[in-house]
Amino acid sequence: MKVYISGKIGEEVLSAATREKFAKAEAYLREWDFDVFNPTTSGLGKLADERAVQNGTDFYTEIMKLDLEQLQGCDAIYMLSDWKDSPGARRELAEASKLGLPIWYEDSKNVYGDLQ
Repeated sequence: MKVYISGKIGEEVLSAATREKFAKAEAYLREWDFDVFNPTTSGLGKLADERAVQNGTDFYTEIMKLDLEQLQGCDAIYMLSDWKDSPGARRELAEASKLGLPIWYEDSKNVYGDLQ
């Protein structure tokens, strides 16, 4: 089972705090033997930059397209506690809902039960 991590990023150049937040979530999910898509380590930023130039758009538009493509190949989404503060994470949640994916929340009181 592959799980997509979604949360507030809000920056083209990732801060150490953002990387750490996503890395902790990835480590937690891997403890449950899940495959994980972590957008902060995906390596898609360079492709998003290239597509923005080719398409006359911007980095955010292209990285969202690429991330949503990755979400389509996942079996569930894991929402970090700051997801409500992120337009991108809210968009990912909407897409996950449309796809019928299980939605797990970092701040859930019963995460173990949610991950079954």
